[in-house]
Amino acid sequence: MKINSLLGDQLVFIRKGQFYNFLEQLAAAIKEEELSELEYELSGIIATYDSLIDYFNQGANDPERDRVYQQLVGHALQIADRCAIATNSAQEFPYYTAQCKTLRRESLHVYQLQLEAFADGIHTIGDIDALKQLATTHDRQLSTLFVDLWTQGRWDASTAAEADKLLLSSIITEVDQCTIVSAVTLSVLRMFDPLKLLFLCDAYYHPKATVSMRALVGIVICCYCWSERISYYSEAKARIALLADDPIFSSQVGDIILQFTRSADTEEIDRKMREEIIPGLMKNPKLRRMPNIKKEDLGADDINPEWEQWMHESGLEESMREITEWQMEGADVNMSTFSQLKRYPFFYNISNWFRPFDTWQADVLGIIGNPNESNNPLAKTILQSNYLCDSDKYSFCYAIREIPQMQRDAMMAQLEEQNTAMKESADMPDLKRLSKQTTQGIMRQYVQNLYRFFKLFPNIKEFDNPFEYLAQSPSRDNPLYANIMEADCLFKLIGLNIKQKNYPGAISYFDFLEEWHPDRMEATQLQQYGLCHQKIEFYEEAIEAYTKADILQPNSYWTILHLAQCYRANAQYEKALEYYEIAEGLKPDNLSITFHIAELHYELGDYEEAFPYLHKVDYHHPESLKTVRLLAECNLFSCKFEQAAKYYERMMTEHTEELTVKDWKNVAYTYLILGKRDHFFNCLLRAEQLHEELPYEEVEIDGKCYTDKLSFAEEVQGDFNLLHSLGISKDQLSYLYDAYCRSKKRQP
Repeated sequence: MKINSLLGDQLVFIRKGQFYNFLEQLAAAIKEEELSELEYELSGIIATYDSLIDYFNQGANDPERDRVYQQLVGHALQIADRCAIATNSAQEFPYYTAQCKTLRRESLHVYQLQLEAFADGIHTIGDIDALKQLATTHDRQLSTLFVDLWTQGRWDASTAAEADKLLLSSIITEVDQCTIVSAVTLSVLRMFDPLKLLFLCDAYYHPKATVSMRALVGIVICCYCWSERISYYSEAKARIALLADDPIFSSQVGDIILQFTRSADTEEIDRKMREEIIPGLMKNPKLRRMPNIKKEDLGADDINPEWEQWMHESGLEESMREITEWQMEGADVNMSTFSQLKRYPFFYNISNWFRPFDTWQADVLGIIGNPNESNNPLAKTILQSNYLCDSDKYSFCYAIREIPQMQRDAMMAQLEEQNTAMKESADMPDLKRLSKQTTQGIMRQYVQNLYRFFKLFPNIKEFDNPFEYLAQSPSRDNPLYANIMEADCLFKLIGLNIKQKNYPGAISYFDFLEEWHPDRMEATQLQQYGLCHQKIEFYEEAIEAYTKADILQPNSYWTILHLAQCYRANAQYEKALEYYEIAEGLKPDNLSITFHIAELHYELGDYEEAFPYLHKVDYHHPESLKTVRLLAECNLFSCKFEQAAKYYERMMTEHTEELTVKDWKNVAYTYLILGKRDHFFNCLLRAEQLHEELPYEEVEIDGKCYTDKLSFAEEVQGDFNLLHSLGISKDQLSYLYDAYCRSKKRQP
């Protein structure tokens, strides 16, 4: 957390249990800054702690000592936070400081009266101009309240009670209460306050699901970002423990963590939409040849086969399928579409990033008309959309404002038809599932709102990003740790991390599963655990997991194959060969396994043993360059030079363009041994030409990057030991490269 970094060494004293040193250093900092109010508060803490130490020195039995100590540390940490804010806010938090300077603070009771007056007014005022004026005034009041709540320091009991009244009011609109909860969340994210966390716990029990789920997201964020701090505040700790005992709460916590984890996919989806799907469709000439669809065709019962064929050939069907799959999984597919639409003045106001889509927002009211009117298809369609988060709904509204009135009227008429069609199709199970606003849908939309704020807000560098904290495994002092350790939650997190190819993240959750639910680490889980280690090249750990899986579920081809792969990657060729042979016994017709066995015999220098396997593969797949290459090398290294030459000549005939520098060198050496010097020189020249085309490799030395690669002469000299083992005398080797160079020079 940013505020923790400002405290610096002071926190080290707390973590080491050196509270006295912490108090001394904090007192010195407060005195230097002349913060008299904080100095007075701290003096009371010091006096109490001195008394506690005196009782300890006297050997008195004090059962309340630990509780009092925790309270003192918690209070002192809050004072340290306030000192850090007062000292560094202008430099470290200029946007926050500017907001504080321009803010006219009111009591929360005054804000309550204002919000209740607005809620009454929208139901009693009929004149549209008066409603617009009321909405404009309310926008300003809600924005001021948001900034006031966000920038407030430590709450006292009186302020906390007034904040609770905002939640308990039956008059204040649901939208306003959601915005209030978000403001408190942002405030406690900036600087921890146990009373604000308790406020969020109260808000979780709000009868409106939108308010409740926002509060829950705030609680989860606090528990991840302030896990160390919460332990010092007994009431907050006890309240979360009480919530954590509720199975519904526990399940919802898991859903929120999953949604934050899914957010890691957003950038990749955004990139794919911008760089692949949309450009691909725009460039596709088939999309310009859309079949002629007549108006009367739209009511037909059957789909025209020409349309299906066009959608399939154009790539539109595949793209839509992929986007639909992302949506069904809860992924955020709209970031790329709407990120450029966050530049309207509406988004300059921080509160608007957290405000649920509100038809009573002044600008929205001017765009879509009076929400009290029943015939308002645009408002209905936007509100009912379960796949647009609130932030994107506002962007959509501002975008359609730029559309001329005639086209807008046509759009609204079309939307009305679609709404009617959806009502008529309400019995369809899929439509019900897609349109129903479940708690998971509320969570998803709110997390997407947060994602946009923490990615796109202009002054976001001043804020701690909760997505970074929730991307990490929970610490053991996280109050929600036991809830996250529920088996079902861990299984979902493991599956999602594997799908995202975040293998270290999956491994960490597997470790939790093994610790908390060892009986659930069955063969399938051990296979997945091993695969995650294999993907990040931790082969020893992968082998251990696969071996356990093999014990629980013997003779699994998948497990045997991956054990063979890991042993081979770990250069344990004999063990790898053992498992590949077991795999071949399970699937004797798998020629890929046959080829791998041949490769391992080659790696072990057992060239004769490799031949039967290679001949089998070559018989079935004579077009395979890999097989012919290995046959050639096995013959070369087993000193069957004539046979090696035949395979190399076959390679040069059938795969000329695919041969590598190493291939051409080996061909050259084969001809050299056979006494065909002209062929030797020609093949070595081809090898050198390919070598010159190879890119330079980057090498880092003493922190600096250099580009380097071996010269061709160095490569040839590096092969001298190989040539010597094949029967070329050392005397011949000393002339080898020079003879090649002279031959090259004499060529026309």
